[in-house]
Amino acid sequence: MKKAFCAAFWTLLVVAVWSACGPVESTAIIIEADTALHNAKTAGGQQKAPYEYTAAEQYLHKAREKWGKSDFEYAIDYATLARDLAKTARDKGMQQEE
Repeated sequence: MKKAFCAAFWTLLVVAVWSACGPVESTAIIIEADTALHNAKTAGGQQKAPYEYTAAEQYLHKAREKWGKSDFEYAIDYATLARDLAKTARDKGMQQEE
């Protein structure tokens, strides 16, 4: 009886921990993407890298939409794309004009 209880307890604990990973990870990456997009705007990425900046905005919007529907795997994917594109826009925005 004690072994069955321990096995059930540990199984439940593992399931609880694994189920929390998606919401936590997607939220963190969405915040990173939002910060990167703000940094890109501050660095002039809207003007110097309009494709990357606009794509980052749209991917971030889609990530938030998927997050709101509890589709965390896709939210992570879209937020990661948004973060990477926003970083590219920031880098292009910070380049000196020649």
